[in-house]
Amino acid sequence: KQWYQRRVRVHSDCIIIYHWLQVKKRIIFKLAMLSYKALNGLAPSYRQDLFHYSHHGHSPKLIVPYLPTRGFGDRSFSVIRPRLYNALPDSIKQSETLGIFKSSLKTFLFSITDDDLNNLTKANR
Repeated sequence: KQWYQRRVRVHSDCIIIYHWLQVKKRIIFKLAMLSYKALNGLAPSYRQDLFHYSHHGHSPKLIVPYLPTRGFGDRSFSVIRPRLYNALPDSIKQSETLGIFKSSLKTFLFSITDDDLNNLTKANR
């Protein structure tokens, strides 16, 4: 038990020192990056074809596919990806370059609490 506690402490120290994201936040980071690249023409065409969006207001919103029941489909790539991207602040989604998007997104993910993270993943249900 003491060995495990020491290992967890070393792991959390590495996260802070190397400025790494926690696993759940890293997954959100990667999904948001895929979405940003596809929407801005930085991804291959087959990946761009996976995204469907509509213009409501001044920023495009990705269309979340309708699922009649909740279950594993609610957590599928085609559902969670647009849901997460739509839940991001407009200031991040409207970044001019990929570098600015990455930096803004990482700062945003470091600043939110675990409760905010859970609300982000459950947005638009």
